[in-house]
Amino acid sequence: MAKLSNLVNTSLNKEVIKIQGVAIPVIFTMRSFPFVEQAYGKQYLFFEKELNNMMSNKNQTMGHKETKLMYALVYAMVRTGGTECTLSEIEGSISFSDLPDIFEKVMGIFNNQTFQKTDMERIKTAKKS
Repeated sequence: MAKLSNLVNTSLNKEVIKIQGVAIPVIFTMRSFPFVEQAYGKQYLFFEKELNNMMSNKNQTMGHKETKLMYALVYAMVRTGGTECTLSEIEGSISFSDLPDIFEKVMGIFNNQTFQKTDMERIKTAKKS
């Protein structure tokens, strides 16, 4: 039986970001949504709405809300990429001065994904204990 990796590029959606000079694999898939929700503390639809508002703001600042959005997306992509970490570790390992460049990279990956609203509505949020 053939392996999928012998037939197609199975790393098509995989990218890397550099944290402290180390290449960390990142990906954004349907499996990323629970990580976004965990890190942001709200349902994905709220996160996406607030992210879109931030990106459309011409007078963009790097306040608490903006950095929370940025770190949540980075965290979700790092976790989905296969690296075990906590949000605190992500926040502690990325300096404030490096965050914009890393965020720009993950936003590029995020924008290349095409999910329909119906896809997001099908996602069940895990019950918090």
